[in-house]
Amino acid sequence: MLYFSLVLISLSLLTTSGSQTQTPLSGEDYSQRGIARFEKNDFEGAVSDFTKAIELKGSNLEFCYYFRGMANYRQGNLEVAIADISKAITIRSHPRFYEDRGTLLLKKGDLDGAIADLNKTIELAPQFAKAYGDRGIVHLMRGENAQAELDFKKCFELDSTLQTQINAAANQIKQRAASSQIRDQPADVKVVKFDWSEMPERILNATPSPISVSSTGVSQTGTRVLANPADKGDPGRPEVGLEPSLNPSTARSPRSPARLEETFTLVIENVGNKTIVGVRWTYFFYPKDVTHEPTAFTFSSKTKIAPGKEKTLSEQGLVTTEPGHRIEMPTKKTRMLFNERVAVLHLDYADGSVWPSPQP
Repeated sequence: MLYFSLVLISLSLLTTSGSQTQTPLSGEDYSQRGIARFEKNDFEGAVSDFTKAIELKGSNLEFCYYFRGMANYRQGNLEVAIADISKAITIRSHPRFYEDRGTLLLKKGDLDGAIADLNKTIELAPQFAKAYGDRGIVHLMRGENAQAELDFKKCFELDSTLQTQINAAANQIKQRAASSQIRDQPADVKVVKFDWSEMPERILNATPSPISVSSTGVSQTGTRVLANPADKGDPGRPEVGLEPSLNPSTARSPRSPARLEETFTLVIENVGNKTIVGVRWTYFFYPKDVTHEPTAFTFSSKTKIAPGKEKTLSEQGLVTTEPGHRIEMPTKKTRMLFNERVAVLHLDYADGSVWPSPQP
């Protein structure tokens, strides 16, 4: 996500060392402190200050709504963020507002809303290369490949440096579509239901169990389609580059990686005629936006499921955030931003046979 240069907001919003130490009195004072807090990743404080600036009817209210929206987004409040940026748009029709609201709608999974906002961005700023690339991504997600290629071509004509980034994202979408059609599932097992639950966050010393989804053809490389500090045709050169996160609470210092314990459950029914004694299965999380990689957890469960019987398998996995690496996991608040599925990878039967059968 790209953010405005403070210079573009107005002189009244520029932060100074003096203003940060004084008690704010006016809407402009609160705006200044809100910007300072925003830059320091104090998003809760920024929301409070921009709210006060809005109540006092300070100047440049559209930017107060915009930055409050982005601060809300960084706290995981996607709907509130979209509402705030929508309010900014009612005050001023600026291409950056439409671009950023479009990317938030994409994160929400609202492809129609996202493409409408990106259309408006391009109408207001036809040389905004990144907007073409983002719109091409949405077209690709909608299955509109011809329109996507036209947008990618225009994007690369305006800014060739975006080609590697956009192509990587496009390939990821294609690979994700292929991975959704994962290999054949066993005919004698029926997935009845599956779920996961959060455990209290704590620091653990165990080895994390998330695996890459590359086994299903999804790239492991981190793609940041919505963040590039060198956009050509960008209406407002960004100077504040903050990496968005759907789950900011997982951020920790490099010396203390955060690890979360999750409980995964799978209810399966044996609809075959042989007793099952072992199941290897994977729980997938697919972020609806294309800027984060899917995550998968694989488990091997020892069990005994007679023909015609159901069994609940319950396993625990760890999510870890090491320095320089982020795994995106849903929380209760952000679960709507993910698609989830389960695949059975391997079965062991009581008679010694297995599924899938070994290759000759």
